[in-house]
Amino acid sequence: MYFKLSLSQENDLLGQPETGMGYQVVEGNKAGSYTREKFMVLNSEVVIEMNGSEGGHIRKVVNEGIFSIKVNASLITLNSIKVLNENQFRNQVKESKNDDEKGALDNRVEFADGNEMFVRLSAFDDDKRIDKVNKRLRPGSFTTTEDDYLVCKYLKSDPVDRYALPNNDEIKFAFYIKPVISDTLQRGKVQPANGKHGGGMEVYFAKGTSIGTFFKQTPY
Repeated sequence: MYFKLSLSQENDLLGQPETGMGYQVVEGNKAGSYTREKFMVLNSEVVIEMNGSEGGHIRKVVNEGIFSIKVNASLITLNSIKVLNENQFRNQVKESKNDDEKGALDNRVEFADGNEMFVRLSAFDDDKRIDKVNKRLRPGSFTTTEDDYLVCKYLKSDPVDRYALPNNDEIKFAFYIKPVISDTLQRGKVQPANGKHGGGMEVYFAKGTSIGTFFKQTPY
C-alpha cells in the first residue's frame, strides 16, 4: 500500500541522503505503533510499504504519475525515521556485492574538475533532488556520469537494471549536472540492489553541488 507524507516530513526526508538514485529506504514506526517497519519513499513524498508487493505499487506510481497518486493516498506519519544508506540496505536484504569494484560510498572523496558532466535519471519530471530554484543538486544525491549514460543508451542497456533502480518501468527524464571545481563527489560501480544486477557508474554528492550547476533537463 502507498501513502503520502506531510509537507514537513517530505522536507525532512529531502534533507537526508538517498539510498540509491531516486529512492530512500527508511525504517520507522507508524503513528500509534511501536513496531519498526521498512518503507520505500519515492521522490521524498510517496511512501510504499516494503511487504513483498512493493513492485506493483511502484509501477502504479510511475505509470499514473506521482501527483495523481498523492491526491488519493492516505496521509501517514512516521516516527523515529532512519534512512538506510546503500550498504545498510543491501546488507539487510542480503544482496550480493561485487568485491572487485566498490560502490561510490566505499571510495575516496575527490574534487570535480569543472568540466565533467553528470546525469541523474528519474521517472519524475519534478525530481525533488534537483533544486530548480538554485539550479543545483541537493546534498546526499546520486547521479551517473554522462559517459556511462551515453554508453547505456548506445548499447541499449536497461537503465533500471544497470543502475539498480527500484521501479521496473521506463526511465523518462535525464537531468544534467556540471559541478564546479570546489564540489566534491565519490564515484564507483552500482552494486546489486532491488533484485537488479547494477554494473553502471554511480556518483554520490554528499554535499550536493554549487548554485548554478544544474545544466538542463531532457527526455531520456
